[in-house]
Amino acid sequence: MDQQLSDIDLCEALSDLFVDNEVDFEYIARVARAFPITHVEKALFEWVAPVCYTNTLTPVPPIWTGFERDSLWAEIQSLLAEEAKASFARKLSIAFRQFYLKRQFADEWRRLSALLAEKG
Repeated sequence: MDQQLSDIDLCEALSDLFVDNEVDFEYIARVARAFPITHVEKALFEWVAPVCYTNTLTPVPPIWTGFERDSLWAEIQSLLAEEAKASFARKLSIAFRQFYLKRQFADEWRRLSALLAEKG
């Protein structure tokens, strides 16, 4: 895998955790190994999950083959810009969302982080 991977590549791979399809954890891990595990966890729970998790909450999710790379990245950038100027109350709700997402997707993170802990 190309070692010149960017955050966009990481986010695109991580978004596969939120599609209504079989998750290819090996593929996601191959991309994610190019980054420190703390960065992968941050990207997953602070960038990708807030944008993508609602796809998993509906009986028939609208996205089942994959999120479109450029629009996913644009949504993440918009979220981060909005959160950067958030009020104290909004920051509190962001913290609660992070807590929820980490609990809701704990199994996926455990499975992915176990693969990341393995060599190559």
